Amino acid sequence: MKVASLFGALVASLASLAAAEVKIVERPMMLYSTVSPKLRIQTEKPAFAGILESNIELMFTPSLKPGAYNVSIASDTVLTLSLLPGKKWANPSTADGMTLYLTELKLHGGHNLLENAVSVATVIPTPTITRNQDIVYMTGSSKLVINGTNFREKAMELVFEPPLERNKDYILSVKSEKTMVLTRMSSAKWAPEPGPLKLRRVNTGAGALRVDPVYGGIVVAEVQANLGAHGVSVESTPDERFYQNTGELVVLGSGFNSTSNALRFANGVRGKGINYTTVEHTQELLRMKLAKGSKWRANPANLPGPLVLLAVDAGAGFVPVGPTEAKKGRTVATIFETPGVVANKKVIFQTHTHELWVVGQGFTRQTYTTTVVFEPPLRASGDDPDVSLVVYNRTHLKLTLLAGKKWAQDVVGGAAVQLKVKTINAGAGAYDVHGICVALVEADEDDHPSGVLVNRNTQQLYQTAAIKKLVVSGNGFTAATELTFAPPLEKSVDYTQQFVDGSKIILSLRKHKKWRYEGGALMVTYVDTKEQGTKKVPQGSGGLGMQVAAVLADPQVEESERIMFASHTKRLVIRGTGFALEGTELTLTPTKRTAYEIESLEMTEMVLLLNDGHSWADVAEPGSAVHVFVTKVDTGAGEVILEDEGVIVAKIEPDADDNHCDDSCEWAMDGVCDDGTGKTGSDFNPSQRWDDDYGGFYGYDDDYYGYEYYYYGDDDFLAPVCESGTDCTDCGGPPTPDQKVECDNSCQWANDGFCDDTRTSGLCDLGTDCHDCGTATTANFTTWDDDGWWDDDDNYWDVDDAFEYADARGEHAGGSSKGRRSSNAGSMFVAVLEGMVYLVGAAVCGGGAYVAAQAYKGDGVLAQYQLAPTLDPDFEASGGNSGGGRASNVPITPDVSYTN
Repeated sequence: MKVASLFGALVASLASLAAAEVKIVERPMMLYSTVSPKLRIQTEKPAFAGILESNIELMFTPSLKPGAYNVSIASDTVLTLSLLPGKKWANPSTADGMTLYLTELKLHGGHNLLENAVSVATVIPTPTITRNQDIVYMTGSSKLVINGTNFREKAMELVFEPPLERNKDYILSVKSEKTMVLTRMSSAKWAPEPGPLKLRRVNTGAGALRVDPVYGGIVVAEVQANLGAHGVSVESTPDERFYQNTGELVVLGSGFNSTSNALRFANGVRGKGINYTTVEHTQELLRMKLAKGSKWRANPANLPGPLVLLAVDAGAGFVPVGPTEAKKGRTVATIFETPGVVANKKVIFQTHTHELWVVGQGFTRQTYTTTVVFEPPLRASGDDPDVSLVVYNRTHLKLTLLAGKKWAQDVVGGAAVQLKVKTINAGAGAYDVHGICVALVEADEDDHPSGVLVNRNTQQLYQTAAIKKLVVSGNGFTAATELTFAPPLEKSVDYTQQFVDGSKIILSLRKHKKWRYEGGALMVTYVDTKEQGTKKVPQGSGGLGMQVAAVLADPQVEESERIMFASHTKRLVIRGTGFALEGTELTLTPTKRTAYEIESLEMTEMVLLLNDGHSWADVAEPGSAVHVFVTKVDTGAGEVILEDEGVIVAKIEPDADDNHCDDSCEWAMDGVCDDGTGKTGSDFNPSQRWDDDYGGFYGYDDDYYGYEYYYYGDDDFLAPVCESGTDCTDCGGPPTPDQKVECDNSCQWANDGFCDDTRTSGLCDLGTDCHDCGTATTANFTTWDDDGWWDDDDNYWDVDDAFEYADARGEHAGGSSKGRRSSNAGSMFVAVLEGMVYLVGAAVCGGGAYVAAQAYKGDGVLAQYQLAPTLDPDFEASGGNSGGGRASNVPITPDVSYTN
């Protein structure tokens, strides 16, 4: 009776379970299609108590037939599926894999207990590695290419013998599913001594697989000692300046071949007479002559710029002369665009024309100064200049005639004088443009017979700022005089007028009005004195009017609370509008003017460079901050006082004790952050590097000339080459430990459902995968780092089948009663049945394993070209499995994935 009642209770419980809906914990595993041995499926509540494996039916999409796996019940809530030899979980068509869905779960042949299909695994193809015995030299070779199949960019981990550490010894770049490139760090070696370099394990996302375990890994390169010709070094000589189409380049260094050398430049400029010819070879010097019709650098939009030598082949292959991981070579010259001007025969008048635009190419400003020699002489510099010269960009410069000066001294007899440009020096020496005419200078037209005239004046006024009044000087003025302006201004509407005497009138701008709606010259075209014979007297020559003022755009400063360190951050960028290229001065508080210099000036941006021994502000208290304000702006027409306290342009934090930085990096102060502390997208973006003849920013990899490129295949990464905090001027210094990291989605793998910043995989910087990780201080992700979930049994994972159900007496590993097996008689009966099933199963599996071992023993033939990684945990001791080239030959048990 007791047994019958037990069976009745068991049947009733099973019937009740069959009628209930089962919910699966969506915790999809990563599986290799052919070698991952186990798949776990977990239910939210106990569903398998008292159930035999034979009474469980599963259905998957894509189809996974029951004959491909065995099912075992690991606990009341967990099923374990074991892949059978020669079978596959799925057939993914790409390295990205495919999702395996559980669509049906039936018990005792009942109805489907799942409400919806549930993802239980992501199946990726098993990677393979191609054997390679190409030679690499310890430090003479910069790259190692590894071929194979099913490589994945995001999850790629390699274990080498001798050991190599990623991002310390090399940088890994997955170029395709079949190719990955390792670039050696400049401070590392491929191996400590000559010998084979073996790849022992590879992990593309579903565990670290052993590669060719019988031989301790597959050989991917033969490392040899450096040859004598690998000792090439090159000096940086950026002060050597040439125009694009001129110059004889001399490269200094050591270790050159005295007979023949091959050079690899960043822009692909090529020797042997194609672009240049090397006319002298010594051990310490190479002399090159530019070929006729060629250029050292071809794209003028990015000049001046460095001519970068990347590598030299002195007889033992190309040897990098700078760190390959940052694509830095040696700057052997600075190349300037070949200067020139466009011929122009525009008529200008000797004193009545106020400005002249010269159009051409190769003009430089800020770092370099453009000087022009005119005929007849026209001085733009010195003690007594005739004109001011302002370069606006590489193709336009403006000449403004100064008061009391003339465009040409001798214009007689009505014949125009050609104003010619003889030479231009844009930074690389005087370049002869052979006297190109840029204007025809004619004599000023005679004054009006009435004697009413306006004198030319270059006084500077802001559009609206009422710092100064407009003073119009001349002759024949009356109290009723009206002036006609270009652009138009209306008396008593835009300005009020004060008559001083016959030679002076003072104009005051009315509130909310402007002298001009943009910066430029304010002209008087007519004067009407309201007297007989002096109405609408034209001014100037050629009907153009006479300049009475230079109106400057109102300067405005953009508010910003950019975080900076008191002295570690060297540059302060201030943005706004109306900054004058001729000169702009700011008044900061509390920063003193002696603390900084103006490094660069644009119409919308100024960059201030902190002087040594100074700070932006005194910030004594840790955790405190001081704001820097711009209180006044002067772009040439007087100081404009900003409202209230001024405009905030920076938030200064103290230099922390552990945040010291300096410029000890070899490549410090080159305009590029080289110590890794500059944040992508900031003002000093490490990814914005010199362009080389193709346009825009790049990383030395555009190969303008179309020849084989030294860094081919390495253009999707850029690594720091100096220690953190050693490129202070370019990077601004590392952040303080308590500095909060901005949260954004600039990570390459943001929004993919997995947290990829430094709190997990470290693929991206902290705070750059905001969607998947949350902010740096408030995470919104869960780390699935319990190896017990991902697999089980014996040797392969850190824990056994004891995933929250370890205690056979019913206790969870975590101490919870959830999922315990009942201790009543029914459960004891089921336990006896389970024991019998396990015993028979163990015998069958043991016999099968013995037969399989006999079949494999001694029969495997080592693949000569491509080997699939295996999951054999004991390859050092066993020596029995070569891995082969077929997934069906890969043993499935035990299921361990070593990562150390």
